[in-house]
Amino acid sequence: MTRIFVRVGGFQMTTVSIAIIGNGLTVSTKCEELIKLEFPGTDIIRVETVEALTSCAPRPIKLALIEQEAFSDADSEGLESLKQCPADHIALAYLDDTLALRFLEQITSHNDPDRFGILPMNLQYDCWTYMLRLLFLGQCCVPQVFLTRQGSVVAAQRKSHANMTTTQLTPREREVLELVASGKQNKLIAVDLQLSEHTVKLHMHHIIKKLGVRNRTEAAGVFLGRGQSLA
Repeated sequence: MTRIFVRVGGFQMTTVSIAIIGNGLTVSTKCEELIKLEFPGTDIIRVETVEALTSCAPRPIKLALIEQEAFSDADSEGLESLKQCPADHIALAYLDDTLALRFLEQITSHNDPDRFGILPMNLQYDCWTYMLRLLFLGQCCVPQVFLTRQGSVVAAQRKSHANMTTTQLTPREREVLELVASGKQNKLIAVDLQLSEHTVKLHMHHIIKKLGVRNRTEAAGVFLGRGQSLA
């Protein structure tokens, strides 16, 4: 392994390092050369496992890129398997969107999410280097496709929660509650459902009583999966 040194004020100091963990299938030798161009003087370390990096790596290691194959092998342990990695920041270098999404979901539930990030390996050069620099600085940039997917998952979870928590309501009461949860007032709900405003208020009274909440805001929260849960 080659060490690169710089002199600062007459003292010899080891430069910061970027580690690449894996077998080279995701982060190729060409990518490694591009990293050297973007971070001149930085020590690039290649190892196959986190354990190997822990035992041989110089410090400090600014960023560790985990190739998707290396993470997939340790996926049963999730981010727990990366805890011992000596790098300040850790990013998954990936081509498989499904694996990256699973990694991203684990990040959001981890007690130190700011330490982790993701790096797509199928981007144009300028976009790729921009994301790499953000990761080097400890920032995580998430591709739009993942934000869209996560939004779809959350919406599906809320719908499932609404179905489970409102089974005791009549179909008409469910319609009223859904419109309340969307932010509509009684007068607009009455127009949409072709009811009198008094009837809407009566439905709302029954909904609040059945759900065991105090007001329409809490009822809407239960419908959206944000309020109290029902026994």
